Amino acid sequence: MLNKYEYDEKKEKKDILEGVIFLSGVINEQTAESVYKRIIEINRSNDIEFIQMIINSCGGYTSSGFGIIDIMRWSKIPIFTTGIGMIASMGLLVFMAGDKTHRVITPRTSILSHRFYACVGGNHSQLLAFRKEEDLMHKRIIQHYLEFSNLKTEDEVEKRLLKDTDVWLSCREAVKFGLADIIEGDERKVIN
Repeated sequence: MLNKYEYDEKKEKKDILEGVIFLSGVINEQTAESVYKRIIEINRSNDIEFIQMIINSCGGYTSSGFGIIDIMRWSKIPIFTTGIGMIASMGLLVFMAGDKTHRVITPRTSILSHRFYACVGGNHSQLLAFRKEEDLMHKRIIQHYLEFSNLKTEDEVEKRLLKDTDVWLSCREAVKFGLADIIEGDERKVIN
């Protein structure tokens, strides 16, 4: 038992990470499930003001990413996002879903927006059926950009961020388009 003047390092480490979620690497069923569980767990404890999600992701499966976004929106506790390293593809969409005014990127973060990619096989009928899901997914992605950026029309989203080629953005461009709110740190030292 510690007296009130003794330092409890284990308790401090636990308190520091209490409301922190790390999303790193490829977004797939396993990483998404761990994020779902952590958000639900923190919401059940209900003794924290906000959740801090730190994202360093090259993207991944759209279904897994939108699952994370849906749980983020379900959360009663606001979720602040911080992009470090790389926020690309679905990683960017998850990052954007953070609480507006609290979406922070570090000055050296690589940021990628692009159209989603699908690889499908099957007979002619199956390919036609899957085409409907591809069209629906494209619409979901456009709606996400319209909701979580300052772009106003589908045409503007497609012209600026969902071109036929990858769109790499500087941190300043991400803030300009309303994908992020704050560039953390001394951005004058980083060329963007």
